[in-house]
Amino acid sequence: MATKADFIWSHCNRCGHETKHNLIHKAASTRTFEEDDGHHSVDVGTVWEMLQCRGCDDVTMTRVQWTSEDDRQDGPVPPSYFPPRFARRMPEWFGWYKTPREYYDLLGEVYAALNADSRRLAMMGARAVIDVVIQKTVGDKGDFKKGLDALAAANHMSERDVDALATAIDVGHASAHRAHKPTLDDVNVVIDIIERLIHSEILATEAKVVKARTPQRPAKVSKEKP
Repeated sequence: MATKADFIWSHCNRCGHETKHNLIHKAASTRTFEEDDGHHSVDVGTVWEMLQCRGCDDVTMTRVQWTSEDDRQDGPVPPSYFPPRFARRMPEWFGWYKTPREYYDLLGEVYAALNADSRRLAMMGARAVIDVVIQKTVGDKGDFKKGLDALAAANHMSERDVDALATAIDVGHASAHRAHKPTLDDVNVVIDIIERLIHSEILATEAKVVKARTPQRPAKVSKEKP
């Protein structure tokens, strides 16, 4: 185990950036494989490290796989992280106790795709979230455009919001049907749009609860003139 003075810099999902980690445990294994010619062999190894963040105490495991054929000029082999390092942190409001059940599992899969750098899958999932929102709010309208128009007609969102959702849907369409791989910046914009859409619904529901338990100002009694 590392002493207080020893530490390893590593990404922490909970802290959201690189932090100092203690090395809790390290294990390694090596195997040797003989080549067909009987004169050469290749060593294959795996190194596991269990790390604990000094800031939040979160624990991460890393795995580095190497072979004796690796070219040292390429630099050290990057580790794999378990759980994976987050490409994007889930928002604080995301959770089973707040997020409507219709969205919870689907949104979880979207974030999982993001953290695996599966951008196309994440965008297809984002499009599916919008479809569920439309069906839940105004019913099945046959296609996305009619659904967005129905949301605007029912005053559930402004024209600007409809335009933003249309952009997110287009990215999902392109990812699903035209093998489009969006940039990370484009992905983050789409996820921002989705998060805002779902969070607005959650806030509207919570606002009703807050209003119900807030004492209202008594109505003024009109005074009749004599």
